[in-house]
Amino acid sequence: MSRAGAPEPERETAEPERDWDLSTKDGWLAMVNTAPRARPPVRLVEEMGAMSALELRRHNHARTVWHANLGPIRTPALDAVFDGLDEIVGSNLQDGDKVKPAAVLDALPGLGKTTAAVAFARGFHRDQIDLHGARARVTDGSWQRVPVAYLPLTSNTTMRSLNSMLCRFYGLPSAHRGTAAHLAHRAAEAIAACKTGLIVVDDVHFLDMNRRDGREVANHFKWLANTFPVTFVFVGVGLRARGLLEEGLTGADAAFSQTARRWTVLDLDTFEISTEQGRRTWRQLLLAIEHNLVLAHAHRGMLSQDLSDYLFARSSGHFASLMSLIGRGCYRAIKTGSETLTVDLLDAVRIDQAAETARKHLAAAIDAGLLTARSSPPQTPTPQPARQPVL
Repeated sequence: MSRAGAPEPERETAEPERDWDLSTKDGWLAMVNTAPRARPPVRLVEEMGAMSALELRRHNHARTVWHANLGPIRTPALDAVFDGLDEIVGSNLQDGDKVKPAAVLDALPGLGKTTAAVAFARGFHRDQIDLHGARARVTDGSWQRVPVAYLPLTSNTTMRSLNSMLCRFYGLPSAHRGTAAHLAHRAAEAIAACKTGLIVVDDVHFLDMNRRDGREVANHFKWLANTFPVTFVFVGVGLRARGLLEEGLTGADAAFSQTARRWTVLDLDTFEISTEQGRRTWRQLLLAIEHNLVLAHAHRGMLSQDLSDYLFARSSGHFASLMSLIGRGCYRAIKTGSETLTVDLLDAVRIDQAAETARKHLAAAIDAGLLTARSSPPQTPTPQPARQPVL
């Protein structure tokens, strides 16, 4: 029997990792149309002790997969990005003879840029299908509607390879054959036929504006924006600092950049604890995470109270570092049977080197009382005595 005398639940199945490739239409559609994962049930230690070895392995595997795929978690920073993207994409209803301005998501590594862009694009895709249906009518027949295309750049992206990636996304035959211009026109026909309205271009920081290929691809984006009736969302690290918005131009010549006039930059900042608002945001994030953990000895305040300072020092306010620490910590808690997260357990978990390097300085400041991640309780206003009327 399970807790409170309830009937035994159905046997759990160990759901595998979802190995879709978002750079192809089939992979993107699989991600968009797949239902969210079902949260595994929390079992008492006694319940797990009564399981067979195979049942326990399945239960533990289901929990590990769940913990590895938490999110996206809505935070004020993520809400601001969503609002900015929605405003840009939602208002980009210009006719085909007008260029649609692009959005740029520019942030440091490990802050969830790609997660945010993909989550927004997924919502946009589903909304367009709801509004217009799954089929796109064109003059010569019916095509599948594909509202979003996703393109991750590589370190050696050229004009031709970029156009080839677009053709590959739509599953066009011979996507690697032809000149750059030929592939671009084939991609344009697919985009028009599938009624694509949004193209997410990820890892744009791979473009080196000091190289000819990088400048050519950056200029090619302008041609694509002129040719394709879509909104582009560019995602990358340090795009302004790399000179991408100025198209590689410097000095007085930078004023001639069309890109800087057409691209709107949105930022995604690290979490901070130097202000009360920042500390409250950090606490809300930890509360949301701990609410979703499937550990037998998890409790409210395990992260948001007991480990608040520690987790900030370990992650330096970077979402990816935090989630790596939580995911690996949960794996260790399950494997060791402790079924909870503590400082001692997490101290044995190693994460990315950048976080490990920053840890010493942050931990020292917190230990010295110069910083804290714990927010103050809301202040109750002091009742003021009623003012006597002036006679």
